[in-house]
Amino acid sequence: MMSLVMMPAEVKNDRSHIGWIGETSAIGLRCRAGCVVGLLVLCWVVTTACSQVKQPIVVKQEQLRVKLRQMLGIPSSRCDLLPESRGQYEKDGIIIEKWVWTAEPGSRVPALLYRPVHLDGPMPAIIFTYGHGDSKSSWSYNYAAQMFAKLGIATLAMDPIGEEERNLKGGMATRAHDVKGVSERCDAAGRLIMGKFVFDAMRGVDFLLTRSDIAKDRIGVVGNSLGGATAGWVAALDTRLRMALVTGWAYDDIMIQTKPCTSWPNERMRKLCTWAEYATLSAPHCAVLLINGENDVVVDRDGTGAAWRGTQAAVSEAAKVYAAFGASGKIKMWFEPGGGHRPYFASKIALEWIHQNLGTPGWTIEGIRQLPTLNAGKWCDAHSIPLEKHYATPLHWRGTTLPDLGICPQLCAELAILQSDELGKPEFTLEGWLDRIKR
Repeated sequence: MMSLVMMPAEVKNDRSHIGWIGETSAIGLRCRAGCVVGLLVLCWVVTTACSQVKQPIVVKQEQLRVKLRQMLGIPSSRCDLLPESRGQYEKDGIIIEKWVWTAEPGSRVPALLYRPVHLDGPMPAIIFTYGHGDSKSSWSYNYAAQMFAKLGIATLAMDPIGEEERNLKGGMATRAHDVKGVSERCDAAGRLIMGKFVFDAMRGVDFLLTRSDIAKDRIGVVGNSLGGATAGWVAALDTRLRMALVTGWAYDDIMIQTKPCTSWPNERMRKLCTWAEYATLSAPHCAVLLINGENDVVVDRDGTGAAWRGTQAAVSEAAKVYAAFGASGKIKMWFEPGGGHRPYFASKIALEWIHQNLGTPGWTIEGIRQLPTLNAGKWCDAHSIPLEKHYATPLHWRGTTLPDLGICPQLCAELAILQSDELGKPEFTLEGWLDRIKR
């Protein structure tokens, strides 16, 4: 704190003024003491007032989190992860580690961890959550995982239950969890499928926290479409997260008009709280950016913008709670003009948000903004990557603009973790998990 008694330089070394200086210093000390006491009292008043504002919010948040965890059927206890390394390999300056770990008894998770070859200290980390039909080998997630690793961020890519190596036959884009009968079986067991997605992501956080090379206070979650829905839930319910990218999704009642895997939890959530209250559950621990295409009729189904207006209203209300916690600007929305249902988590806007809230070791915000770009459709064509017919349009995936870091796709066979005789075993499949939780 700046001294309240200032002595001119010419007085400091003049001994003839020693008596004057001593007398003035005594007065100054008394003034200083009084001001310090006054400042301490003021700080106490402000702190007490802030605490009185925050405490009821914190209590309400945790009460709501408890109810939502129960509604989703998220287990209240956790088993040992028993992580098992399945090797690693290096490609284009990136290390890709292969792991299998236990999410819960009878349910094991094959996962990849992308990271830079050279480490200068603990890294920030990101966990992926997946859209309908997506998994660890999907083109957009593989692209983003490599991109994040090149920016110095560890990225955990797990197969969602029902897809790829967690599919009964090892199939991709099967949407096995979309079947209404699956949601009915989950519901009968008190375990919604959304709750399983969320819990597996939480166990991913547990896995990252076991590692000494991960910055434990810089972990985020990223997902698109169904993955955006899952990322929103994880950000709300797991206070260990510091950043979330919720893309291809809305915080609005239009999301009740979706498939059972998302409509059922959304409808039940709305009986417990508003979308604004749901959004405030990420405050203040997690900085949330919602990114959508202005013309995304997959989400904004009637094309009127109602989904976006509802989301904006929820975000605006949640922003007030963030501000009350001293975290202004930590929840925002961004729209791409003319954009459709695209993987915006791999955009420059997403990288800027990650940089601001997790960090991109060795990269500045200016460096990120100056990255060249490429068109996703042309990139996929150049690498003979087939796109799903529904999304293979300029409005959707083909129109996506990606930062260009010289990334090449990796083959599904390269990314495989399980042995051939493990595929289809109950501990890795949706069917095995459903049998396990049956009441």
